[in-house]
Amino acid sequence: WFKSIPRYHFISNLFWNVLRKNFEHTADIGIEVETSTISRAFEEAALGFSEIITGGNLPKELISNDVSIESDNLDSLLVHFISYLVVLFDTDLFISGFAKIEISKGEIFLLKGILKGDIYDQSKHGYGVEIKAVSYHQLLVEEGPPSRLRVILDL
Repeated sequence: WFKSIPRYHFISNLFWNVLRKNFEHTADIGIEVETSTISRAFEEAALGFSEIITGGNLPKELISNDVSIESDNLDSLLVHFISYLVVLFDTDLFISGFAKIEISKGEIFLLKGILKGDIYDQSKHGYGVEIKAVSYHQLLVEEGPPSRLRVILDL
């Protein structure tokens, strides 16, 4: 079936090593991220989402989508963000290969950013599994540093 999961992705940059891994959970799959900032953690979650759909491949950055989401707390912000990715895929077949996200906190949490990717094509991008929804089950968002998140997705 999908034998290559869990898949660990170690990404290194000048300031921080990033760990992003996808993990199996009964009929679900999850994304865990640990990195330097909460904004970067959300960026990595977007890439993990795409890798689950494609079986580990990230698309080229051919199309841009702006994103703006607000919420009372980080947990809900993550769920709303992943739900937005589900809707983008379900309605436009869009998958992201790049994400630049900024999260700010005032009276509410505000996520603003840009997603760059492509229209999903199984012959070009590969196939993993289709994501139906995001779950609050075992949801974890820690602002850090280091920032950590865990989210489980219904397949």
